[in-house]
Amino acid sequence: MPAHPRQEVTASAHHWLQLLDAVADGEVRVVFCTSSGSRAVLLSEEELQRLEDDAQRSREVQVVLTPRERDVLLLVERGSSTAGIAEALGVAPGTVVQHLAAARRKYGVRSSGEAASRAREAGDLG
Repeated sequence: MPAHPRQEVTASAHHWLQLLDAVADGEVRVVFCTSSGSRAVLLSEEELQRLEDDAQRSREVQVVLTPRERDVLLLVERGSSTAGIAEALGVAPGTVVQHLAAARRKYGVRSSGEAASRAREAGDLG
């Protein structure tokens, strides 16, 4: 047991304040790791703004759909199945699957419905 526990706490708090000042000044970034593998990061307001700006720019990248990808997403938006889309467009179901995969990849999403929603929001469906 320390002779002066309060002094150690104060000294520890002082070091924490110095560390937090260094984070705020952009000198360091602090990463906390939990036993479950989760992480929390302390970073400066300037660095946070830079990361947010980078993320916004990456979202603004223009997606260019082929005419057929656009047709397929319009039909997805209307609730058509892969087989229904294939029949409507006169192509094989596998071709529809390929167009959907390409559209999902371009929008960075996992579902075709989400790709159709993103395309609509971006004005890519007309």
